[in-house]
Amino acid sequence: MPEEIPESSAGEILAAERGFRLLDKARAVQSLTVRDDQQALAWLLDAARTARRHGRRFRLVDSGRLDVSSLEWLAKAGADLYTADDIRPDVPDLARIRKAGRASGSRTVFFLYSPMEAAPATGALSLEMVIELVRSGVDLHVSNRKKSRDPAALLNLAASRRAGGAEVVYYHRGPLIQELADLAEAGAWVHVSNSKRDFNAAELALLRDIGRAGGRAAGGGLVVHVDAGIERAVLGEIRKSGAHIIFNIPFERTRWRPSLPWRAYYLDTTFLP
Repeated sequence: MPEEIPESSAGEILAAERGFRLLDKARAVQSLTVRDDQQALAWLLDAARTARRHGRRFRLVDSGRLDVSSLEWLAKAGADLYTADDIRPDVPDLARIRKAGRASGSRTVFFLYSPMEAAPATGALSLEMVIELVRSGVDLHVSNRKKSRDPAALLNLAASRRAGGAEVVYYHRGPLIQELADLAEAGAWVHVSNSKRDFNAAELALLRDIGRAGGRAAGGGLVVHVDAGIERAVLGEIRKSGAHIIFNIPFERTRWRPSLPWRAYYLDTTFLP
C-alpha cells in the first residue's frame, strides 16, 4: 500500500503548485489579475517581481485581507493595486502605497462608490479628501450610476490630477450634459454609452464637442460604449471626434479592438458601472 500523504503536506503541495502556475502566467501574459486572497503573500511578491522583469503588468485586486505594509511591499515589487472605498477608504494609507510604488512604476487605482459631498463623520470621504487622494497620485474612478455626481466637483478633481500624475476616469450614465466637455478638456477620461439606442442629432453634436475637448487636453479623452446597433454615419461622426469606441455587441467586439490606454478603464474595457 502506498503511504498516504498527510493532509497538511497535501495542502502545502497544492499551494506550491498554484504558486508556480502563477509565476508561469506572470511571465507569459501581458497583464495578470489576481485577488489578494488567492495566494500567499510570498507568492504574490514573487509573481509581481516576475511580471515586472518581463515587462508585464501584475494587477492585484484588494479584498482587505492584507495590511498596508504588505501592500507597500507589493507596490515596490511592481504590483498595481485595485481597491475601492468600501474596502480601503483611508486616504493616508492609499497615499503611502502609491508612494511606495513610484520607483517600480506601479499604480494605485481607487474606485469611489460613496457620495463625495458626505461629511467625513458619516464614514464617507469628503470632496477635500478625494482631492487629496488624487493629488497624491492615486488614479480615481467614479460613476453616477448609483450616486449623482456634481459636475463642478468632478471638474475640481480633474484639475487636481496633474499634481500627482493621476488619472480621473468618470463613467456617465443617462442624458449627455455639456459639462462633460469641460471635464474631458481638463484631462479626465469620460465614458458614455448609447444606452441601447442610437444618439440623436443633439447628442451627436455634444459627443463631437466632448471628443474634441478631450483631444485638446494633456491626457484623458472620450470613450463611447456601443451596447446596441448604431448607424454607420453616426459611428463615422463619433470616430471623427477622436473618441475611443468600445463595442459591447458580441459580433462587433471581435472585429474592433479598442486601442485604449490601460489606465483609462478599471480592469476591463467593457466595464461601465
